[in-house]
Amino acid sequence: MSEPATPDEVAGRPLETSLMWQVLDTANVSLLVTDARRSIVYINETFSQVTGYTLEEVRGRTCAFLQGVETDPADIAFMRAALDRGEAFERVVLNYRKDGEPLWYRLRVQPMFVDGTLQYFVGVQEDYSEAHAAQRELERLAYHDSLTGLGNRRAFDLQMNRLVSEGQSFVLLVLDLNNFKQVNDQYGHPAGDALLQRVAAGLVQATQGEGTAFRIGGDEFGLLFPGGNGPRGDGKTDLLDDLVNVNGERIRGATGAACFPEEAGDVEALLRLADRRLYAEKALTDRSGRT
Repeated sequence: MSEPATPDEVAGRPLETSLMWQVLDTANVSLLVTDARRSIVYINETFSQVTGYTLEEVRGRTCAFLQGVETDPADIAFMRAALDRGEAFERVVLNYRKDGEPLWYRLRVQPMFVDGTLQYFVGVQEDYSEAHAAQRELERLAYHDSLTGLGNRRAFDLQMNRLVSEGQSFVLLVLDLNNFKQVNDQYGHPAGDALLQRVAAGLVQATQGEGTAFRIGGDEFGLLFPGGNGPRGDGKTDLLDDLVNVNGERIRGATGAACFPEEAGDVEALLRLADRRLYAEKALTDRSGRT
């Protein structure tokens, strides 16, 4: 009986090619190898199980077949540029299974050089679908108001700063409910919450296709209308007319509008102008005895 090889003997012995591919097939991550022209020469068993493709189906093809209609063009351009330069990269990308099911992957690609010449690209793909879903949910929670479903103040500020930085003209409208505290005090917070939800639903309907509504404070809402087009109607309390009531009593609100860049050239000035107009209207409403 032959004696087993010692560790030193094994370490100095090159791994047989067939055994090397078997080892790669046991890896619990998807592996893909292309030649320097990006044609696939190898995929491991995990890649086949995850994507549904066999080596015979993909050999000689580029990885473009894994992409689909919702794959971000920016991701594709980034990867192509890195491959053109022969550089390693890491990217989270949306790929598709053979059956059309979308799959998010964390993709790591490493170039392989032989005698100083680029010969292969080795790609490692790890399923990122659950992590991506969790990330999207965290983003949703970070930028949405849990009570109304509208974007929150953070989303409002982000959108307004983006419009200003891009130089896009838009109309800002801020809206504040009159005597909202009295609703909470008289009818309870559940009634106040229901009122805010009805207002939010009405604003979504009023801005559909023209703008975006946000809840930016307790009973304060912000609306952004890109392109310089304001809301339908007179742009003021028509947005609330016949929309909300508590125990048969209709609730009114005050609004203030400002236009970028005609009336203000930055976010802070725009907000100050809209708020000033809102409080002027609210004061006028109070003096007239309206509720």
